[in-house]
Amino acid sequence: MTHTAVVSYHTNRYTCGVARFNHSLAGAMSLEIVSLEHYLRSGCLGHPIISLKLEEIDKSTQLLLSRRLVEGSPRFDLLLHGVGGSELELTLCKMALRVFAASREIANEVRLVRPDVVAVFAPGAKVLPRQTLVDCTMLTFGMAHKIQSEGYRRLASILVDEQQSFRLEISTALHEGGTFDESFFNVSEEISRAFNGNVCFVGFLADAEVSARLRSIDVLVAFFPRGVRENNTTVLSAMCHGCPVITNLDADSPSWMIHDSTIFDVGQLVKFPSKSALRRIGQGGQLAASEYTFEALAEILKRRV
Repeated sequence: MTHTAVVSYHTNRYTCGVARFNHSLAGAMSLEIVSLEHYLRSGCLGHPIISLKLEEIDKSTQLLLSRRLVEGSPRFDLLLHGVGGSELELTLCKMALRVFAASREIANEVRLVRPDVVAVFAPGAKVLPRQTLVDCTMLTFGMAHKIQSEGYRRLASILVDEQQSFRLEISTALHEGGTFDESFFNVSEEISRAFNGNVCFVGFLADAEVSARLRSIDVLVAFFPRGVRENNTTVLSAMCHGCPVITNLDADSPSWMIHDSTIFDVGQLVKFPSKSALRRIGQGGQLAASEYTFEALAEILKRRV
């Protein structure tokens, strides 16, 4: 039987398990994945597989789906990732050409309506190749769409003639009021090209993991619209850990952030620092940043005028 698409309510594989399943299924079947909303508003998609968990679907979309089932009599197969016993679920099961259940337990519930239901399974994550070891691991933080590409292009141009191998790891965090849309997880194509694809998105890191990484990586890179400041916590965190930093300086950068002494200014680098230079700057930066602690800030705030 020839299918035409996999229909998924959510499409962001990073925030929804069913969406991740559907992307993998669509890839294995060489099919396009389309949103349920697109399917309902676009008319006929031939013979898709509708793969969903009804309890995840908002009320307005459920109403639209019910109307489509009544008015359109579409051809589709159904793959259920859960059961709730709703009227819409009952209608979907009755109208589907074939019904699949993601577990035997779900199939047993559905069998009252569709005795021919087929119990299947949800495969685990694909086993990917281990990351190759590199000579130098760099870490950077920031929202993917806010990353300042110019500094990374400059750094990448310095790396061109280097004999050692590099990887840039990118971590990001969700700001209050933000959303985990798919663009949030996309590393800038410009940055990826600059580093010849040697870029790895490592997602959100908790404080303990950030601290551990700052002790294990070779260098932190962080670039800003104008220059680094005293309130760029990522840079100060790295310095406090003794992790060398490559950033960008300007006239308003702190006087204690000094190129080739406590940090590296990408605008003044002509070649990538040696291992010994990285260690030296890590130690210098740690010493310079050691007095900029919350305890020191608290003392300033407690002083009487």
